[in-house]
Amino acid sequence: MNEKNKNLHRRAAIITGWVFIAVTAFFFLGSLIARDRTFSDKENRMLEQAPGINGGQIISGRYEEKFETYFTDQFLLRDMWIEMKAGFDRLIGRVESNGVYLGKDGYLIEKFTEPDGKNLKETCSAIGDFAKRYGEVKQYAMIVPNAVEILSDKLPAFAPAADQGRYLDTLGKELEEQGITVLDMRGVLKKNRDKKLYYKTDHHWTTEAAYLAFLEAGKTMGYNGSEITFDALPVTGGFQGTLSAKSGFRSGEKEELEVYLPKDGSPSSVVNYVDEQKKTASFYDTGKLDTRDGYACFLGGNHPLIRIETPVQSDKTLLVLKDSYANCYLPFLATQYRKIVAVDPRYYYGDLEELMQVEEIQEVLYLYNANTFFSDTSLQMVLRES
Repeated sequence: MNEKNKNLHRRAAIITGWVFIAVTAFFFLGSLIARDRTFSDKENRMLEQAPGINGGQIISGRYEEKFETYFTDQFLLRDMWIEMKAGFDRLIGRVESNGVYLGKDGYLIEKFTEPDGKNLKETCSAIGDFAKRYGEVKQYAMIVPNAVEILSDKLPAFAPAADQGRYLDTLGKELEEQGITVLDMRGVLKKNRDKKLYYKTDHHWTTEAAYLAFLEAGKTMGYNGSEITFDALPVTGGFQGTLSAKSGFRSGEKEELEVYLPKDGSPSSVVNYVDEQKKTASFYDTGKLDTRDGYACFLGGNHPLIRIETPVQSDKTLLVLKDSYANCYLPFLATQYRKIVAVDPRYYYGDLEELMQVEEIQEVLYLYNANTFFSDTSLQMVLRES
């Protein structure tokens, strides 16, 4: 490299360094004025906090990655910029923002990306080991497909998305080999595509979709869900989900959210939020409807450990290892089990082995949406720590 090129590279490095210092200084000065936020109400998730200085992470590049995420999460007026960017994207014809597609018929659809093979293998291995330790306990897995799979025709033209169905097929075979009975809901959901199965502004399935899955699962789990009838009750018409906040698309769109209530004569349940030391006779927290996360009206959101007891004829006890897709599903299951113990591995730090024995668990159900199951690592940790 000649001297002239060396000087150019040296100047570029100096300029890049000063730009980085200036941006960093601006950001930290802004952070002093407006304290870092820990939670985004609009996106319903925890925000990255300032990373500590660690020599090993700096050398590996991990510090730079964490700082970039921190900078992005804590950027001043972040929410306003998300909406402005979405408006600009639409103006120039872009149909994807922050992992969310602007779909047809008003749908926002979360992108599905190829799972990390190593992580998925370790999760399946942990499930298999757990199944072997409790060979006498019936174990089921319901990994619910997302809208990107069931409503693929709603995707914008030429949207690049991994084939979720192919991974669900592979996962199903793997779990069956581990002794897990797979409850594949793709058939019943695709058969009922004329119904509203997913919210238009949120990543969750609707209560109607959960009810259809509940009826279908009974054919394998040994109950007749149709014996109890439910009334669909709209509790708000102003629901706006996290996909709208995450992408900035359809920021003014509101939609209906329903709960299903058993008709007269059905036994009521006692819902015990164990860590919070709170008991209630309702599955619903209507106060959450006035917050950004309206879906949290189901069970008040996510909790480490919930115990549900219902005076039904069945004496069966079920453990549900879950994510938030189970929150609108559990009220249906409560009509079929004397006791349900629901654990969200993302927040649970107890001893699962002890829980299995104390609660005298007879059946286990893994209930996740596919996007979370394929990316989460907390389930394998909880299963292996037991």
